[in-house]
Formats: sequence, C-alpha cells, structure tokens
Amino acid sequence: MAHFFRIYNNQLSSLGEVKKLGFDKNDAYAIPDEYLQQQEFIVMRTCHGIGDWAIVSAMPRLLKQKYPTCKVYVPSSQMLRTIFGEMLNTWGYGVYDCSNITLDIFKNNPYVDAFIDSYNGEIFHDHYRIYDLENSKIPLVEQMLQFWQFEALEMQDSNPDIFFDQQEIEHGNQLIANSWNDQPYGYISVSSTFGTTSDAQSLIDVIDTKLNWFYYGEQPIKDTTLNFLENVIEVKPMQLSIRQQMYLKSKASVNVGNETGMNLWSSRFSLTYILNHTRYGKIHGGVNEGKIRKDPFSSGNFIKNIIYI
Repeated sequence: MAHFFRIYNNQLSSLGEVKKLGFDKNDAYAIPDEYLQQQEFIVMRTCHGIGDWAIVSAMPRLLKQKYPTCKVYVPSSQMLRTIFGEMLNTWGYGVYDCSNITLDIFKNNPYVDAFIDSYNGEIFHDHYRIYDLENSKIPLVEQMLQFWQFEALEMQDSNPDIFFDQQEIEHGNQLIANSWNDQPYGYISVSSTFGTTSDAQSLIDVIDTKLNWFYYGEQPIKDTTLNFLENVIEVKPMQLSIRQQMYLKSKASVNVGNETGMNLWSSRFSLTYILNHTRYGKIHGGVNEGKIRKDPFSSGNFIKNIIYI
C-alpha cells in the first residue's frame, strides 16, 4: 500500500492509501484540459534520489516539443523543503542535501524556464500516471505524460537528459585527456550492494578487460570482484561533483554497473549495461539465499536505451 499525495498551494496532503500509484489504463483519468490551456507546467516528483529525478529529466523537453509556447518550471531547493520538510531526509545521504537535487538534474537545461520557490494551485506530480498492469516496461515519464494526454509518438525519445555548461565540459575534457590521452574508455559505477545483493559475475562478463576504465564504487576496486582489471582509474578519491562524474560517464564508450541513479541517468550517451535482477536476503558463503525481485520495473524505472543483464 502507498499514500496518494496531493500538492496544492505548496501543501502536501494524503488522499488515502492505494494498492498502486496512478491509474489503470483501462479506467484512467486525464489531466484537466483547463490546466493544459494555462500553458504553465510544473515537473514534480515525490521521491528525491538522483535516479528518481533523472528518469523524468526528459519531461521539460517533451512538454516544450508538444507545447512550444508553454512555460516549464521545476521546484527549487526552497520549494522542496517547504513541501516535503523532514521527508527529504529519506533520500539524503552522507553530506549530500537532496533538496538540491533539481539543480543537479536540470542545471543548464534549455527547456526549463525557471526554478520556482512556490506555486499556488494544483501540482500534478508523479503519482498522476497511467500504468499498464500487463507491461511494466514503460518509463515513468511516459506514464506521467500519458496522464498529460500525450500520444505514444509524442514521447518516443523519453531517455534522460543532462545539459552541461562550458566549465563542466572543459574540466571533463581536461580530466579525460590527462587520464587516457583521449583514448576510448569505459565507466564502471557500482553501489555498496554490488557483489552482495546482485550477481556480480553477470556484470563481469560484459567488461572488456582491454579497455581503459574509470571506476566509481564505495569500496576500492582491489577489495571487489573487479580486482582483475589493470587499466583502471578510481573516481571516488577525486571528489568530483555529481555533474562532473556524469560528464565522464557521458563520454564513455560504455557504462556498466548495478542499478543506481547515475547509471540510469547516463543511458542516453553510450552503451549501458545494468544488473536488474537484484536479490534480497542474507548472504551465506557468497551465495544470496533471498528471492529474486519478480518485477524490477514496477516503480517505472525502466529506461529504453539500457541493456539489462
């Protein structure tokens, strides 16, 4: 069960519990015509991790393509704190303040007209989506845009967006040149659960040992099952920002890793392999005895460009 939220006049409230967020395609609601006629749209999520926002980052572009004269807004850090308050702590980690997530995702985005601090009226957020119980491989942004009365052809290119500024480009290019002399490279990005709650061997099988690699992980690569790689540069000690890391990923010839927000976000730019068969349960002798998650895409985190392994 989940709470279906309403956001109205900068206030968050629950409309009650539901078995599944959104509306079944066979009995679906649609966004009011009056709202569309106003031509002022707000992109909003009620989850605030990197991947949560990254997977809907194409929404401003798609809205502008369908409604060229519309205004597209995203919430500022202040607006997220006002609406969600202590709930934001659910997605914060380390020293990262997740109320800054929209700036990280939408900075320099030419399709975003402004970051707003407040909005009086109804906000149709990610709970307003149309799902298909027989097909979970529909990206969340497309489920949301179906509610916004989009046709399939109007949202074919729904893969995540990121737009870099000149400083980010110059910094990234210099780092790549210094690291690999502008030779091709791949990027491995794995979370702390890699090797314990997912099948590491499936990932290893797609790694080209002859290729240069950037590696980002919570553990040094020597302490992981990827310690056989020799031509590797570790990214975490560089203390790069999220967007600086993303630039390196965007220029990689291939990205591989388990399912993380950063890996979902980079899928527009290069061949991307992601482990999607996460297992749950305790590890005994290196073997996970939990159950395989039956439907890894039930939350709408499916991305078209990704090769899931």
